[in-house]
Amino acid sequence: MNKKLVGSAVVGAAVLAIVVALFAGGGDDTPAAAPAPSAPAPTVTTPPVQSTERIYDFPAEAGRGTGGFDVRIPVPAGWAVTEDKERASYRHGDLLLETDRLPLEQEDPVSGLRAVAEAAGHGGSVVAHPAVADYDAAEWDYTETRDGSPRRVTVIGLGVGDRLITIRFAAPPAEFDRNRGVLDAALNVTGAG
Repeated sequence: MNKKLVGSAVVGAAVLAIVVALFAGGGDDTPAAAPAPSAPAPTVTTPPVQSTERIYDFPAEAGRGTGGFDVRIPVPAGWAVTEDKERASYRHGDLLLETDRLPLEQEDPVSGLRAVAEAAGHGGSVVAHPAVADYDAAEWDYTETRDGSPRRVTVIGLGVGDRLITIRFAAPPAEFDRNRGVLDAALNVTGAG
């Protein structure tokens, strides 16, 4: 027998079997068709677990005989980080957590943060905030526009000696409350002077 003829017959039989199975259908033993793929689950912005720290060092003061100390602020691991002198910015999509250490020329963090707010020109309100790690604190809430989009912002200022440490959280208004835990975690500051 001719090999080409046998090969053609085998291929033809296979094609015929497939066509019959498709059109004739099977009995109850035929496996059900796979379900249509469902739409992908919506993306939810969930910040990663806080697991690293921003450390501000306060060395021993000359002539005062006191030891130095650190102020440690929990910050998100895995977020894009940029640093510029005392400021560190942590970004995850539209979320921003920023820490900074500034001179505190006023008597208290409320006055100091109010001066920062006035210099920035963003408006909003500055009020006393419950102490954070035994440091007097202030809170500044305002909105700003970044890259053409509104951002809701909260800044917490801690009075640490003659410095104001700020912890700033910014997010689109629709994302702010859902991701407020990023700021709350950052307020678990440790270290004492």
